[in-house]
Amino acid sequence: MASLEQYQELVAAMQNLTAEVQALRTENIALRQQVVLHRDDRGDLPAMPLSFGKYDGHPGGLKDFLDACNVYFAFRTHAYESAKSRVGFIIANLIGNALAWATPLVARNDLSLNDYDRFVEAFKDKFDRPEVFYSSLEAILDIRPNLHIPLPEIGG
Repeated sequence: MASLEQYQELVAAMQNLTAEVQALRTENIALRQQVVLHRDDRGDLPAMPLSFGKYDGHPGGLKDFLDACNVYFAFRTHAYESAKSRVGFIIANLIGNALAWATPLVARNDLSLNDYDRFVEAFKDKFDRPEVFYSSLEAILDIRPNLHIPLPEIGG
């Protein structure tokens, strides 16, 4: 049976370990903040959140979304060298119908997740439907014929 002195030594040791764990947690948080606040080894700024927003599957918005992603990839080439990282970035910036479309691809580990061009083609097949955008716009104009809306160019 342990004596009172041995028990007190164990309690003291546990208190020391608890203090060390807390110190390591604090150091970990500080290191994470440094990673975010400082440039990486290549002199690039850390990854920043998208300023152009997430894509929800709205017809007519896909081209702008993909163009913005490609500009982002061009400035962060080392971070998005692989097709999988570019596809992952796009999926991470989807919401609504677009995310609902991509979720089963991730769940079944679809081959297109490893092939950027293949993924983008499937993405465009599903969401790049300017005819839906223009038919919606025509319906709006039928309701409000004096409404002046500049029409975006198709293609690109």
